[in-house]
Amino acid sequence: MKKNKMINAATCDARNVTEESLTGYENITINASILIVNERSMELLNKYPVTMNAATVLEVPDGENISVQSINGKGEIGPEADGTRVFLIVNGRLSIADGSETAVKSYYRIMVNGMILMPKSYEGRFSNIQVRGKTEYYPDGATILKADTQIDDLFVLRAANTLYYCSGNLFFLDARIDTEKMIEKGLKFTAKKIVIAESLISKLVTLFDEEAEIVKVPDGTKLIDDDLELKHKTIKKYGTRLCVTGDVSIKDAEALSSLEYLFADGTVSVSKELEDSFEEIESVYDDLKIIDPELGMITDRPMVKVGAAVLEKYPKGVRVEDCAKVTLSEDLSAEDIIEKLHIVDCAMVICSKEQEEAVGMIAEDVAMIQVSGQGSDDEDGEDGGALGMFGSFLGKLKDTQIINAAEYKM
Repeated sequence: MKKNKMINAATCDARNVTEESLTGYENITINASILIVNERSMELLNKYPVTMNAATVLEVPDGENISVQSINGKGEIGPEADGTRVFLIVNGRLSIADGSETAVKSYYRIMVNGMILMPKSYEGRFSNIQVRGKTEYYPDGATILKADTQIDDLFVLRAANTLYYCSGNLFFLDARIDTEKMIEKGLKFTAKKIVIAESLISKLVTLFDEEAEIVKVPDGTKLIDDDLELKHKTIKKYGTRLCVTGDVSIKDAEALSSLEYLFADGTVSVSKELEDSFEEIESVYDDLKIIDPELGMITDRPMVKVGAAVLEKYPKGVRVEDCAKVTLSEDLSAEDIIEKLHIVDCAMVICSKEQEEAVGMIAEDVAMIQVSGQGSDDEDGEDGGALGMFGSFLGKLKDTQIINAAEYKM
């Protein structure tokens, strides 16, 4: 019996595929973000039972000796880079240094899945670059800083350039910083957002790009470059005025009572009973989430079972979110489901025939609702429940050769 072949790869290079490698298979499936072919290989792939699912098909001329280089994460092209006969794939962020126009043009092709950062004067100059994501431009001649950078006296002392660019937040929190030295050196800053101590604004505002958002914070505010769960020891270590680069969770009433100011570049989650106290505090944040103890939350689980006992614990109901498989117990009535259950962004919900209509009413962005007993899952979702409805699918794959790779050459 002929076998099937399935290739799952970010990049599949099929330029050197041979007729011998395609024979003997009932079907070959290629799932790839990028499929690289030439005229000869494309003719072969079309001749045999090959299914090609690719976001991008790059056809390289026959005889062209093009090498493929992949970068997962952060990549950079500087003036000395040589991209001759190179197809560069970046899954992440690619930074192009000032003065690198010739180096960029030397590449056969550049594909960026993520973000590309380049000098403003380079806009529209490169026909060999394809971006699936976001393109940002920085001022020509600027030094690129990391997304969240704090400017202090050490930075000022070491500054060798006069122009600096930050794609995220720049923090000027030390009110004692040598502002005269900064002005004397002629430093200039461009950033998405500038967070600055109140007493520094009048002294430094002329150093900032006029398009930057400026957030004023009280003098004495301390930076915490991470997510934060607010506790008494946090206040003891950093003080009562905080600047946080991530999300903040607030459940400690004593710690909250000591807090004077909060800047959070993320979501602030506050317990319901502390909501009024938090609103009295001066704060800046991206989003506010109130954690209600009477509302149950079940998130990010591979499998979860919900029954009447769970709903009884939470007077305002239960929200199930981002779970792969949700199984409902038979003791849940249709009325309970409609009034107290909300299922969002889950792959599959298993329920009884009597529950099916109610589940359809409260489910949001659910891929499949399966009635127990009608699929390969049993009612409890056990005895093979991890495979569940996929059992028959796996049976079909037993005669399939599966290849999973970041890069694959046929």
